[in-house]
Amino acid sequence: MMEKRIYNLDNVKVILILLVIIGHTLLNSYGDDGIEYIRFICRCFTMPLFTFISGYLTKKEQAFWKNVKYLLYPCLLFTVVNDILQMLVTPNYVFSWKQPGFAMWYLLALFIYRVLLPYLLRIKYVLLLSFLLSWLVGFIPFIGNDYSLSRIFCFLPYFLLGYFVAHENRFSIIKDAIFTKLNWKVILVFIVLFLFWAFVIERYPGVTYATGFTNGFGLSIKGLFVRIALQVTIVITGFCVMKICPNKETFYTKYGSNTMNVYLLHALVVLPFIYLVFPSFGEATWFEKIALIIIPTICCLPLFSNIINRLMKIILCQGKVHREKIADL
Repeated sequence: MMEKRIYNLDNVKVILILLVIIGHTLLNSYGDDGIEYIRFICRCFTMPLFTFISGYLTKKEQAFWKNVKYLLYPCLLFTVVNDILQMLVTPNYVFSWKQPGFAMWYLLALFIYRVLLPYLLRIKYVLLLSFLLSWLVGFIPFIGNDYSLSRIFCFLPYFLLGYFVAHENRFSIIKDAIFTKLNWKVILVFIVLFLFWAFVIERYPGVTYATGFTNGFGLSIKGLFVRIALQVTIVITGFCVMKICPNKETFYTKYGSNTMNVYLLHALVVLPFIYLVFPSFGEATWFEKIALIIIPTICCLPLFSNIINRLMKIILCQGKVHREKIADL
């Protein structure tokens, strides 16, 4: 029997996937301070919050081959598809087996999290240890973008936090707070956090989960404190976003169950647009830059449709699936 869907989570997922699309339309925005801030905001908390939600919807008992079917297989398939697409449309693109295809690192991370979850839960204080590990890997030179190792380690705390909030009574106060009525204090905190991020991106533009503290930007020990500060603000911001989104059925709630399809397919829309239709972002006017954000996003909206959903089930060899069996983006 399919569990009752949680409207708040579906509403949040729709907002997040739209932010992911917007963030990816701005891949050519480096050097433009205003647009760079928008891109940073789009990518800074969206995937951590997606990871939290995936952890929230994950069950303790994990079947290995189901995770292969619903996570690893789509990851490998669309790694090939997206790499071929990037070779066709992206100037000087170099294929590498060391990196999952465009945005597919997340499915690889979820596969690893879910396969390891029963074993991780046997470790005392595993949530605290996962945060400590996300700090430690920043100092290890060979843990970086290759095989998405840095991201896998750094996003693990959000996955575990989501799982514990859903399944552990000691986290019930957080769970209750997420789904209670919104108040003005949450909005105020949300605004303050965005101002904090404006400061961070101005001082440390190279902060990323994809690399360590010593890779590329030389942040060293400063990188540790910046990462801790970002983790704190990401958790609080994620809480605020979930509070702001309504916990009731809206006109877009039904699309929350199809966000996985949008995540897998949006590169087919976004990459040709930014590299073929609009490659000269730095020379564009503000009107053109806004168009660059809006047009690909609108073009991705049909990916939410039931027709695409049925087609993707055929492509991915999936019949009727419960939402907790897939990544549930």
